[in-house]
Amino acid sequence: MLARIDKGLLLLARALMLLAGAGLALMMLQTVAGVVADNFWNQPIPGNLEIISVYHMVLVVFLPLAFVEWQHENIEVDLLWQLMPGWMQRTVLVLGYLVCAAFFAILVRQTWFDAVAAMAKGEMMMGNVYVLIWPAKFVLPVGFAAIGLVSLRHALNAALDPGFSPAPADPAEGHI
Repeated sequence: MLARIDKGLLLLARALMLLAGAGLALMMLQTVAGVVADNFWNQPIPGNLEIISVYHMVLVVFLPLAFVEWQHENIEVDLLWQLMPGWMQRTVLVLGYLVCAAFFAILVRQTWFDAVAAMAKGEMMMGNVYVLIWPAKFVLPVGFAAIGLVSLRHALNAALDPGFSPAPADPAEGHI
């Protein structure tokens, strides 16, 4: 049962990472197209900056959160970690992951309500052109929900598996 949950969460994390990668590629293409259009034809793409900052950057920042956490690649401070006995390390791990999951649950709730309110208002950004921004606001609760689920998975694994390690995955081993 836990293996199926792990497989599903990893699939979700990878899918969100792929979407973020597509957002990054689109951001690069759109930026290059904007520079070329402006420098060669003196015709900048209307709303280019707004679309890049509202859509592409949000995808690139928030969607990979779950995969980064899955790989244990988030920033951590381990000043006292080596001084703790093994049982305390596991306890701190479990509690830390549960606090993270609770924090992300709060963020999911709030960003969901913000996205729904923005959708109800038809929220737009005014620049050279009007750009609908409410669709991008739904990316945040998706990213936060995914990292929250991965944090819960880590808490469960840290509690049940004595060999669980929060060490980052080795890219040479093909975990990606």
